[in-house]
Amino acid sequence: MPTPSHYKNRRAEFLDSIDSPVLLMAGGWISRNYPANWNPFRADSTFQFFFAEPEPNSGALFDPKDGSVTLFLDERTAEDALWHGPVPSFADMKKAHGVTAVMKRADLAKEVQKKAGKRKVRTVAIADPRATAEAIAITGEELDFRTPAKAGDKDLLLTIGKLRNHKVADEVAEIRLAAAVTREAFTVAMARTRPGIYEQELAGHVEGVFARHGCVPAYNTILSVRGEVLHNHAHGNLMLETDVVLLDAGAERKSGYCADVTRAWPVGGHFSPEAADVYDTVLAAEKAAIAAIKPGVRYRDVHRLACRVLADGLVGMGLLKGDPEELVEKGAHAAFFPHGIGHLLGLDVHDTKTYGDLISYAPGRTRSEQFGTAYLRLDLDLQPGMCVTIEPGIYFVPAILREPKFKKLWKGMVDFAKAEQFLTMNSLRGFGGIRIEDDVLCTDGGHEVLTAAVPKERVAVEALVGSAGL
Repeated sequence: MPTPSHYKNRRAEFLDSIDSPVLLMAGGWISRNYPANWNPFRADSTFQFFFAEPEPNSGALFDPKDGSVTLFLDERTAEDALWHGPVPSFADMKKAHGVTAVMKRADLAKEVQKKAGKRKVRTVAIADPRATAEAIAITGEELDFRTPAKAGDKDLLLTIGKLRNHKVADEVAEIRLAAAVTREAFTVAMARTRPGIYEQELAGHVEGVFARHGCVPAYNTILSVRGEVLHNHAHGNLMLETDVVLLDAGAERKSGYCADVTRAWPVGGHFSPEAADVYDTVLAAEKAAIAAIKPGVRYRDVHRLACRVLADGLVGMGLLKGDPEELVEKGAHAAFFPHGIGHLLGLDVHDTKTYGDLISYAPGRTRSEQFGTAYLRLDLDLQPGMCVTIEPGIYFVPAILREPKFKKLWKGMVDFAKAEQFLTMNSLRGFGGIRIEDDVLCTDGGHEVLTAAVPKERVAVEALVGSAGL
């Protein structure tokens, strides 16, 4: 976990950056089916950015006028101690967190109004609708968690984004630890792969590794031989020897910081000639994009570089026709790479995405209208401390490659007959897709690949697949 001084410093930075009181809510338990059967608690990420292991139902008032931070916690009762065990007293929590005061959660509205007086109090919407509704009632703001433009006051969100985008040593250390657990999960999954088992068995191995290390999945694990479905969370397919399985997963630590990694490997242990060509092209694009990461580089340019490398490889395979640069300019690469090169990473797998493009796009920059590039999640100039993913891929998606409007749009640029061979291979099941993803920290001198230990060279991957035996 980050040190207490880390959180105290982050709170001090926040107080120095705001000019009016800010109320933040952690959120509470959310029922899974009946009221007392809760989903695992996960605090709002912005709240967790400022406090170690937040309690459910917590609130916090930041007041720049006197530099105070008041933490609001549920009262400690004998009944709670019976069911859940004793918890530290308010005095203990005040000392542990290093805050100005700890008060009763039941007094939140009254105490905020008392302290703020006539000053405007700002807040942000969070996933827990009850906590958001309460914060709205106190502040009078009109917010909506599911609408990024209404997640909070623009200046407040920009302040939060600036702090969260710059990872300091304690945060980077947490991501490294999450990456180490993720590496173990991937190597176990590769080693346990064999034809004739269901995807769910491998998904169980992945999430079992996370659990053994006290981690949870940072997001719903993607593990499928249908890798052309970008967010495929189903694990019901029987894996055949000719399949390529794609795993996109990451461990999340108790601190909330996480990893996000993708690898693909042959179920039978050896890539076919066609799969080897696709894999090598994706790997070349990933390596080129990673090599470009350094301060001052525009992330959109990293995306375009990866697209050009992919286009060059696709031309070599006969799937695209023409000059790679011109193909990318016209968007033909998106027939096989229909998404952006990556995103920010930190306390959320898509960090600060709750706040939309306000945080992820620099002022004056907007999303492209071109198919594929329109899904680029980030367009900032990279700075030291930013952690991003790099995740190019090649996919054979029937809904794209058999769509008449795309056939017309990319006529003469995409060899649709050649693509059809990939859609019908593997006993008509289709090729699927290959993506390779790593987490990369922008440093003063360039970059550091935080997930470099996860095997990705083709020879290393093939050697690992099935090595655990039966």
